[in-house]
Amino acid sequence: MSLASRMYHGETSFDFVGRRRLWFTISGLLVLISLVSLVVPGLNFGIDFKGGAVFRVQPTTTVTEAQVRAAVGPVAEVVQVTENNPVQVIVQTEELPPAEVTRIRATLAKLAGVESNGVSTETIGSKWGSTVSRKAFIALLVFLVVIVIYVSLRMEFKMAVAALVALLHDLIITAGIFALSRFEVTPATVIALLTILGYSLYDTVVVFDKVRENTGSLSAMSRTTYSQATNLAVNQTMMRSLNTSLASLLPILGLLVVGSYLLGAETLKDLALALFVGVAAGAYSSIFIAPPLVAMWKEKEPRYAQLRARVERLAAQGPGAERPVRGRRPAAQRPAAPRAEPELAPDPELAPDEELEDEVAETEPAAVAQAPARPQPPKSRPTQQRRKPSGRQQSRPAKRRRR
Repeated sequence: MSLASRMYHGETSFDFVGRRRLWFTISGLLVLISLVSLVVPGLNFGIDFKGGAVFRVQPTTTVTEAQVRAAVGPVAEVVQVTENNPVQVIVQTEELPPAEVTRIRATLAKLAGVESNGVSTETIGSKWGSTVSRKAFIALLVFLVVIVIYVSLRMEFKMAVAALVALLHDLIITAGIFALSRFEVTPATVIALLTILGYSLYDTVVVFDKVRENTGSLSAMSRTTYSQATNLAVNQTMMRSLNTSLASLLPILGLLVVGSYLLGAETLKDLALALFVGVAAGAYSSIFIAPPLVAMWKEKEPRYAQLRARVERLAAQGPGAERPVRGRRPAAQRPAAPRAEPELAPDPELAPDEELEDEVAETEPAAVAQAPARPQPPKSRPTQQRRKPSGRQQSRPAKRRRR
């Protein structure tokens, strides 16, 4: 039998819910580091959010980053010389007046050995970036509200809050890794963050649905606590969550390694990194954060608190504590044994049919005795009969004599 099958049937179980303090401590440290990194050094917003100008040129001679920085001056924030064929020089600056833009174009054209028309310029205002940020924030709030309403109606409100905490956990860790790695935050990054919410919510809802199924039959006389039923649900769905997450992470990893580094697609790098970190964090939170949080919250309810106290008391008493030992009742309280019904003695007044016929033959006249007797069909009668309560039972010859 495979490990997944043994975990599903409860033969092999890992205590995910019981070790919730360990998981909460690890997640708390990760969230704390991420929050600090969002302040120092902070997110590296791209030109789409903070505004500025981007210059691109394909040099005809060999050009280095040092030469470009020396020629452009301190206004050059990002200088990149790609190694692809053809080689391209990319210079990113803050928002500049038109005269400064013209000067940088002429400087790059002279350094690259091309005409001024060979330098492409892209200018983006900071207002556009603030508009994108505001719309992304509104979309995130609407998504979270819809999640809370849906999960509350489909399951319960406490599960919706736990799913919301897991989503925020994933978003903060993803943003912290972006800040530490100094990757640029672009519109592709925002799209990846919204995609992460879907992956994380899917895994969490799958686990919660199994939790609801396992805990729906719990009663005051159950021998399983809410935490134990939740832990069984996590074990039953863990392999499914891992398989789904791995099936999603492998293509994203290929996109990150092959598309970004081998093929040089810089736009895919931001998207792939956000997806990779978010999906991995979502798989972690759906197993180690959301179910233990729900179990801890639910067991504070009086119903499940009493159930937990009862189960712990029975476990302390040992096996068979639910079945009290039945002592032998006193003799006065024992039910009397059924009395055997006495057999009736044979009635001496009742004689067999042969004796009755002889008696009748002696008392009848000779004429009657000489008359031929009617043939009577043989009848099987019991040799002894019980006396009727009304009196003595008479035989058939006696009845003929009366006639």
